[in-house]
Amino acid sequence: MVRKAMLNSSQLVSHMQANGIKFEITSPKDARYMLDNINYYFKLASYRVNFPKDSDGKYINLDFAYLTDLASIDMQLRDYLLDLSLDIEHGIKVILLHQIANDPKEDGYTIVQEFKEKFPKHYDRAIKVFQSNRYEKDMFHKYHDTVPVWVFMEIITFGTLLQFVNFYYKKTHYKRIKPIYNHLKYSKHIRNACAHSNPLLLNLFSEKEFLPYPSDPVKAAARMMEIPNNYLQDLKINDLVSLFYLHKIIESKKMSEHRIRQGKRLIERFHRHEKWYADNIKLNTFFSILTKMIDYLNIK
Repeated sequence: MVRKAMLNSSQLVSHMQANGIKFEITSPKDARYMLDNINYYFKLASYRVNFPKDSDGKYINLDFAYLTDLASIDMQLRDYLLDLSLDIEHGIKVILLHQIANDPKEDGYTIVQEFKEKFPKHYDRAIKVFQSNRYEKDMFHKYHDTVPVWVFMEIITFGTLLQFVNFYYKKTHYKRIKPIYNHLKYSKHIRNACAHSNPLLLNLFSEKEFLPYPSDPVKAAARMMEIPNNYLQDLKINDLVSLFYLHKIIESKKMSEHRIRQGKRLIERFHRHEKWYADNIKLNTFFSILTKMIDYLNIK
């Protein structure tokens, strides 16, 4: 692999200009300030994949301002989707604890022991994190020898929660857990991307993120949102359908109303400079589908 030279902000602006990126809306001086103080080139430049190049390999009608605008929109999108994910995570724990507490065969301890025996690595990882948490030392000293399920729900990571959902559904086959079992494995990809600040507005509807065979539960959920099946072959759309479906079936009306308002503000933010993206079919298609998902939260 050829190593690329590390460039300072002035060199990066010159590099972008050589590749056809304009600095008409944002001046080169302001762009240098942006790169030195607000955002870094690697993240900003990643959004250039949304724009076409000419036969000479130079970008067509792409101003640096478009990149900073998309970076801002993407950040707000990630914040919104992470909020949905955290709502779902909390809601799933509420449902699991309700199911277990109302099962006469469960005592709250045996279920954790069964999980430990079946998935020792997940259990040991949870206990290790529990032990190292500086804010939960009292709880650790009280419960680390025998962990009840209501404590276990507090200390596990999202990945362990997913494993516990799978384990619990296969053990009980409770109907209320089935949709969580069917969709959480897809929505987790959105949650993880948002939690790690990975850009989402990249490679939309591309071969790089192509899913040949969407699952039947996701297709069923997409029909409720009036999203055609062919869009589910995009990995992000597939995973977003599961995310919004889970939020719809888990969260309260009041929480849904709050997230609907938040989502509509996000859509308005995208349209603030809609002329910049008027010819960008992929971006417009993505936000059109996202609008349907947000509207779905409002369906009674």
